[in-house]
Amino acid sequence: MIRVNVVAEGQSELCFAKKILNGYFGGSPIVDSRCVLTGKIPRTNYEYRGGLLNYQKTKNDIVRWIKEDTGAYVTTMFDFFRLPNDFPGYTQAMSCPDHRESVRILEEAMKADIASDGKLVNVGQRFIPYIQLHEFEALLFTDIHVLKEDYLEPDDQAKIDRLYEDTKEIPPEEIDHGEDTAPSKRLLRTVGYRKGEAASQLLEKIGIDAIREKCPHFSEWIATLQMLKEY
Repeated sequence: MIRVNVVAEGQSELCFAKKILNGYFGGSPIVDSRCVLTGKIPRTNYEYRGGLLNYQKTKNDIVRWIKEDTGAYVTTMFDFFRLPNDFPGYTQAMSCPDHRESVRILEEAMKADIASDGKLVNVGQRFIPYIQLHEFEALLFTDIHVLKEDYLEPDDQAKIDRLYEDTKEIPPEEIDHGEDTAPSKRLLRTVGYRKGEAASQLLEKIGIDAIREKCPHFSEWIATLQMLKEY
């Protein structure tokens, strides 16, 4: 049985991994997910999870899960948009004009950094870093008209049509990471979009295969997970 643990940036990614990816993979592999541990109250052991505050906290949580579950692969689902600047390879990645290459640099640097811990079992094979271009919400732009199923008011529907016209010539993974033009920012201005489980429900309606056709970096990650073997 092949298992993959997804260290997710937030609830949207967690819901997507647990429900949509598990449904798509059909049990091979089996996916579990939890958000990044960002803080803990020692007296009660209450954990705060979600968001990337800095690389060290993120690395600690990745390493923790690798150590806790030695029979599983571990991957990530982090956004390139607003990635903390202390991530390995950050300076080099940000100087690269090709953002797909930027993400490759970051993923390889993160893998090398995690793999440098000689105490982790088979970490070179078990850790599969993935950074989403430019953020999770970009996947919705595979078919932005899916929003019309949740936003029924004529004014909202007209705004969705305008958003489609504004972005229809841009591949979803190439929608930039500007403060006002990132995918989630465009959605927020259009329909008051809120992160969470709703995004996964919309992506389920679009379908993973349709997303893969328009999002090559995402598709490569899915293909990697599909090809995993027991070790």
